[in-house]
Amino acid sequence: MAATKKRERRTPEEARALILDAAERVFRDRLPDVAGLKDVAYEAGVSHALVTHYFGTYAGLVERTLERRFERMREVLVAELGTALAEGKDVGAVLAIYRATVARVMGEPVTMRLASWALLSGRADAADFVSHRVQGLRLLTDALEARSGLPREDLEFALVASLAMAVVSTAGRRALAGALGRKGGLDAVEERTRAMIDAYLHR
Repeated sequence: MAATKKRERRTPEEARALILDAAERVFRDRLPDVAGLKDVAYEAGVSHALVTHYFGTYAGLVERTLERRFERMREVLVAELGTALAEGKDVGAVLAIYRATVARVMGEPVTMRLASWALLSGRADAADFVSHRVQGLRLLTDALEARSGLPREDLEFALVASLAMAVVSTAGRRALAGALGRKGGLDAVEERTRAMIDAYLHR
């Protein structure tokens, strides 16, 4: 009699991580409206029932996958901005690091695809969608205000402008370059963004 393969036993945390890893691989290539729960279960090598056991619905799985991407962005931002503040970097340098970090994380295909899907599907219209996910802006404003003595409203504007520029230039870099008739891209965007924000803060 042939020996049967023993089922691998995982903790609930390991099972959730396995399923979320699979969801990220699926959503890297397909929008959530195109893929389905069965695609994620197949990619993870688990049953459809196990996915629903941990995430309830397909919408719950998609939401948790998006949340996980934002958690990673927060972790990276906390680490990099914490280092910059500890090193005593000036406001302009801290904001440049902020833009670069947001652009790098948002430039990952699965993050960009899920964030775009959330915006286009109307899920990002809820009042708490951004505030729940882009946490830490208030704390960063507190740190920059204490360090620089600049008006809080000016720092808040600089942070919002930095976030907007990082996201838009990352998401639309090729399209915007093409619309402007530039084959070489928009390489000077960050340099000019920094100059613009520095000029605003120190006007």
